[in-house]
Amino acid sequence: MRPIKEPVIYRIEQTSFVVDVEKQVLRQTDEQLNEISFINQMSDRGDHYLLAWDPATKNAAIDPAHGMTVVVPPLSRLDPEGMSQMYGVPLSELAGRTDFEIVVDPDALNKRRQGILPEIDIAGERFIIDLKLQELRHAANFSPVISLKSFELTDDGWHYEAFYEPVMKQVVDLDLKLTEFPNGIVKIKIPNEIGLDPVATARAYGMDERALLRRYPIPKELKAEVIPLSETQVPRLIRQNREQLRREHEAIKHRHQPGKQPRL
Repeated sequence: MRPIKEPVIYRIEQTSFVVDVEKQVLRQTDEQLNEISFINQMSDRGDHYLLAWDPATKNAAIDPAHGMTVVVPPLSRLDPEGMSQMYGVPLSELAGRTDFEIVVDPDALNKRRQGILPEIDIAGERFIIDLKLQELRHAANFSPVISLKSFELTDDGWHYEAFYEPVMKQVVDLDLKLTEFPNGIVKIKIPNEIGLDPVATARAYGMDERALLRRYPIPKELKAEVIPLSETQVPRLIRQNREQLRREHEAIKHRHQPGKQPRL
């Protein structure tokens, strides 16, 4: 069992902060809600960050011109072990890399900027992700094509999900009145646009690519979650439909029952 890693503490003046490499923030040790973001509240200069420090709020100054300039070391120097574990870069390879180059795989980013589209594994088949056309194309034959518009956004907004027929390689609609499990159908869940292709998402919405990639780096491997129907709401729907069908049959049977014969 891996021992619990001691948190790394960084101090600005007399205030102590925990270095959180996952969220890329400094979190005040005695005021957990007070965080300073390396991405949004500091200026990344490669080998260091510049922070406009407000001693009153112990956070970044609202107006940088009125803040005290503090030089903050990169995350790779503050917590090299944490950065290595978090982003899968050996400790020996951290030297000479900026935080951005550790968080975001340079090779993956270069390929994406050269126009090479990302791919996702869906039930053992590779599909090319094309957000510009809002579709997933089979990587081997460029067909079939799955429209991203055929997916439903999850309640949390971070995933798309749909019912899927692996043989036909297509998203399908279920009969809302079904009373049996449909053969071969599963439910799949994939990331939203940011998770599928953060570079294309930044371009489409006019977002800062560098800042977005720091928060949502290009995934090393994309694979749809395949969920059996037995673990979805389908069993409940089947039970409800069967019960409704039973009540309808009972009503029909009752209507056709012969009435009592009158006495003579």
